[in-house]
Amino acid sequence: MNKISFIDAAKYVGITLSQAKYWSKLLQLETVKESRNLFLVAGGEKILEIMNKIVSGGVSPSAAAKEILSVHALTVVQEHTEENINDKLTERIISLEKAVMMLVDHNKMLKAENEAQNKFIISSLRNIQLRLDPPTTNKEIKVWQPPKSNRPQVSMLKRIWYEVVNPEKLRAN
Repeated sequence: MNKISFIDAAKYVGITLSQAKYWSKLLQLETVKESRNLFLVAGGEKILEIMNKIVSGGVSPSAAAKEILSVHALTVVQEHTEENINDKLTERIISLEKAVMMLVDHNKMLKAENEAQNKFIISSLRNIQLRLDPPTTNKEIKVWQPPKSNRPQVSMLKRIWYEVVNPEKLRAN
């Protein structure tokens, strides 16, 4: 596609840059923006030159634009060849492939992080489980019982006297 920058078009016609932009809007000329530069489709500078001649004659820019739009058929030929379209499509496909590959790499990285976190969580849960579970040994557990008293084998009368009087308590006092 042939194009000319607005600065070059304004210099060619002999007008200011702001006039060129304003008149291109009034004339509904096709513009192309690449990075930070604004371009006018080739052939647009000739229409701006016609506009400059009419405005120089004392007509307002809006009236001149209406006259140009009604009288002149604005056919700006765009050179969309198959090669340009194919180049743009291949560039777009390549950029999409790069984006997909970046997503795949990011997903692989996230998967590795998740696996590492899962291993850590599982190991910490096992440690907690070992602390909470009772021991798995089969040792015999002895329940506490008070010791049996060894009373001497004595007669019934002595036994009653021991239980009523309890000489051990008397000795402790």
